[in-house]
Amino acid sequence: MRPAKILAAVLLVAWAAASFAQIRTEKDAEGRTVITNKGSRSAARLAGSPSSKPLPSITPGQREAIRKSLRAACREKGLDYNLVAALVQAESGFRPNVLSKKGAVGLMQLMPDTAKRFGCSNPWDMEENIKAGTAFLAYLHTLFPENIPLVLAAYNAGEDAVRKYGNRIPPYAETVRYVFLILEDYGRRSLIEDAKALLASPSDYNRYFVAHRDEKPTYRVYYMFVDEKGVRHFYDYIPSGVQAQTILFKND
Repeated sequence: MRPAKILAAVLLVAWAAASFAQIRTEKDAEGRTVITNKGSRSAARLAGSPSSKPLPSITPGQREAIRKSLRAACREKGLDYNLVAALVQAESGFRPNVLSKKGAVGLMQLMPDTAKRFGCSNPWDMEENIKAGTAFLAYLHTLFPENIPLVLAAYNAGEDAVRKYGNRIPPYAETVRYVFLILEDYGRRSLIEDAKALLASPSDYNRYFVAHRDEKPTYRVYYMFVDEKGVRHFYDYIPSGVQAQTILFKND
């Protein structure tokens, strides 16, 4: 194994702690220990850098299969497909193999605790990811009925953060950009005006969204395989002798 080439390695804690001084431990959706360099100096050097490898393309057939599954889940949960599609575009660009630097996984970018909370044991499985993500959205609609801006804010920052700020959009740069990016894609101008009125800090629209509206997430291509113990390993080169899955590491 080439440590200089590894973005993150999912290893046993005792061994990893001795081998990778900058690595931190977290838990994945299945409660397994994950070793990651998120927040380390090496991760900071990668931040904002586009991949040196071309991103794998999504074929029209693959995209339509994703849309079909998403439509079915939206019908089952009583969700507006167009809104959910805009959310998925913002989260993962309709790619089911995305891992964010915060640890969110898959098409709907589920955090491990959220995945588990809504019955998803394997967020890398696209169908499970969609079911849990749409279940979370349906739940948020019950908490914030008829209030799409707050549903979106809660999906990104968590419902507790929205409540903390008195049922307003928290003054977090990522959350503000997220809400308005989706609403612009959704195309309902009235909701954008509603969202502006719901900002915990009114200046956040210009400061966090308008000034950064053209910024796009950057992705790096990595490779993941699951060993015989069910432990996930991540590399920035194709490992030999194993069946590896291409993933995209999102630097935002």
